[in-house]
Amino acid sequence: MRQSLRRKSCSACARSKRRCSLSAPSCRRCTAKGIECSYPTVTPVPPPLPNALPSDSIDDALLSLQMPSFTSSTTEAYGMELDSVDHHAHAHAHAHAHAHAHVHAHTANDYTARAEFLAHMMSLQSTALADKGFNVFIHSSQTLASDALRDALAGSALHAMRNPSNARFVDSEIARRASNIVAVLLAASISDDTLDLQMLPSVQALLVYQCMRLFSPGSISQQTQAERDNFVLQIWASRLQLSLERGDDLMEVSWELWVEQEAIRRTLICIELAQGTYTYLRGNWPVGVRCNHDLRFNAQKALWEAKSAAEWRLVCDDFAHPSMPCNMIRLHKDIRDAMPGDLDDLGVLLRAVGEGLKDMNTWLRHDKEALQRWGQVGV
Repeated sequence: MRQSLRRKSCSACARSKRRCSLSAPSCRRCTAKGIECSYPTVTPVPPPLPNALPSDSIDDALLSLQMPSFTSSTTEAYGMELDSVDHHAHAHAHAHAHAHAHVHAHTANDYTARAEFLAHMMSLQSTALADKGFNVFIHSSQTLASDALRDALAGSALHAMRNPSNARFVDSEIARRASNIVAVLLAASISDDTLDLQMLPSVQALLVYQCMRLFSPGSISQQTQAERDNFVLQIWASRLQLSLERGDDLMEVSWELWVEQEAIRRTLICIELAQGTYTYLRGNWPVGVRCNHDLRFNAQKALWEAKSAAEWRLVCDDFAHPSMPCNMIRLHKDIRDAMPGDLDDLGVLLRAVGEGLKDMNTWLRHDKEALQRWGQVGV
């Protein structure tokens, strides 16, 4: 039987027979009552014929967010042949399969916790935009230079102020703004006069609205519409990737060009993270999600948060803030030795999801300021 795409209500809402907002990590009703919010555990459905077990590398765990389901057919999944004649061999194989199932179930729970942490972080990107004027994929110099991002900034501020009294008005306004952006992007996608780079702010704005509606939705209908709009992001992710330059030497590029290229790379990564994470948490294998394993970005916090060309150049020349070029293929190696104060939020969340939340908490202890900000992740 085909598994339902619908996420189930949390346990508290199900018991009280109330409508659940399905927000992650806690629905609005549980948040208001100050009670623990827990959703039914859903095991993602794998594609046919999985070839290997998942690993802890960021390549497998993070970008694809792919996990095989651990069911009673464990012996079939891993090619175990049981000799029905030899009782001892059968018992040994059964015990071996049981041990595998236990380990894999634990791994599945660990990956789900990582995905939930990532979903929570993606839901905060609109809040970050409202609070600071930038986030992990929108640079501070872009926000006021684009009408689309100005609107996204205003929409993010509205969403941050959402409460039961104004929820209907805020949700309607967010839906209107997102619908307008989708219409603009669809029209541009079939126009011969469109320059793809000019549409980057609109793509970023839609991604902001997607983070709101997918991970912190005001209603089920809002979330459903966001699911339908995902294909627009996929179209533009493919087009924007063609606009990426090959070179990324900080000494050979201007600040303006670096910001543009870095914003494209980060936007592509976040589109993939948002769509892959959402699909995974809905209990499905993220088939069709574009995996940009060869994407690069710079995880140095001071570089991304520089507010002017002069400040950016000073950071480039400052040995106290080493450049951290990262390739998604070897990301776990590129950021393994980085300190919490060196990584911007994108680098931190990628490290947490790739290496695990337990490792994240151990790593944060090396920086009191970072520990105070992030707290105990996943606790």
